[in-house]
Amino acid sequence: MPFRAKFIAIISPFLIFGGLFFGASAQESGSLYYLPGIPQTSKENPAFQSQAGKLVIGIPFLSGVSAQWNSSVPLNSLFSKGFSYSFHRFYDALDETGHFQSSAGAAVFFVSLKRNEYSFNFSVSERAFSEGIFDREIVRLIRDGTEVFFGKEENLGDATFYLTHYREVAAGVSKQLWKGMNIGIRPKVLFGKFYFEGEDLNLSVRTDAAAARLLVQPEGSFTLAGPLIHVRDTLRKSSSFYADFSPGDYFFQPKNMGVALDMGVVFQPNNFSEVSFSLVDIGVVEFEHKTYNARFKRPAIYSPEKTYQSHDPAGNNYLEPREAIIAFADSVAFLTDVEKSDSHNFSSLPFKINLAGKYIFSEKLTAGFSNQFKYYRVQPLNLFSVFATATLDPRFAFFGSLTLLNTQSLLPGFGASYTNNLLQIYFTSNNISGIIQPMAPKQLNLSFGINLLIDIQ
Repeated sequence: MPFRAKFIAIISPFLIFGGLFFGASAQESGSLYYLPGIPQTSKENPAFQSQAGKLVIGIPFLSGVSAQWNSSVPLNSLFSKGFSYSFHRFYDALDETGHFQSSAGAAVFFVSLKRNEYSFNFSVSERAFSEGIFDREIVRLIRDGTEVFFGKEENLGDATFYLTHYREVAAGVSKQLWKGMNIGIRPKVLFGKFYFEGEDLNLSVRTDAAAARLLVQPEGSFTLAGPLIHVRDTLRKSSSFYADFSPGDYFFQPKNMGVALDMGVVFQPNNFSEVSFSLVDIGVVEFEHKTYNARFKRPAIYSPEKTYQSHDPAGNNYLEPREAIIAFADSVAFLTDVEKSDSHNFSSLPFKINLAGKYIFSEKLTAGFSNQFKYYRVQPLNLFSVFATATLDPRFAFFGSLTLLNTQSLLPGFGASYTNNLLQIYFTSNNISGIIQPMAPKQLNLSFGINLLIDIQ
């Protein structure tokens, strides 16, 4: 059975908007820096060193899991109690242009070890990122349906979407050059799994008065890569995609590869202060295997009796917005021409520039700042934070923070860690409201992990 419900829905601009904009997502969190002795901090700066005398093993999928998203509207502008939804409320909450950025990652395996002046780490992680921008009027077609557009001609606007999913294998090393000065490097090999790129996709409606029909016309092209095979039905003139998994698609796909690099430095001028700087995720993933180019060639056609409205459940010709989206997604198979891509497609990672500093006031109190600039193609993000960390005893520490996002939003954050001789547990968030009301915030960055500590002294 073709991926009509699952896959064509994905390549539909509407469902990409819905799925990626509201999907949970993750990144390695810079707020780990605020807590003492978290080995996963090396993912944000490879110069940080692990705890001496301990072999650290992260519990698979529970070590280094974190979540981050940034959007122009909160989730509850669309969803409400019981996951009921309202595109009226969502449209009203949108600015003229909507946008989102997200990134995702979970450590399949993580290990870290410090020996003398060196610290080593190795990890295998699942990672993904997405971003997009879209004109608000596109949502009006979902909100109202096609009936209100019959007899009209209107350009609803443009949309751009990116999605990349890959597996990362990374090995890091940090060296203490002298007391108070560490440098680190973390090369990575990337194995691409899924890729979508659709730039400047346009949606318009017009009425063919002579034929008495409404034409909903998507325009533009997109590139798609993944464990799929394309089949063209010449009789029905439609394009279908079938699942086509190979062992490499489950584990490491050598035909879609890339490289990336992290590097950093940590400087401690005295026993009380520290400054650190790092560049993270400088790299690209290449997609060539099972890659397709698709272009919208034909409009979706609605005769007067086939038009529908989606704003009044009690009215005539009502079609629920969710069902209307699925129906349009199914029609995409008939609107596009698809061909195998012969070119190399590169997806650049959203690289990060990190700068941080802290001052130790006492054994129980540390305060500092951090700034993370994250480059996305659609809209870069900058997070400037101040924080204070309290260590209640050698096992338990917590922090509070304030983060300024793009000079527009001020977010209160919180995190805590517990460490004993055998186990370490940590949790951080840069937006407490995202924990109390997960559907309410526009921005959220959280992480958690569980590490096993093995004494090797």
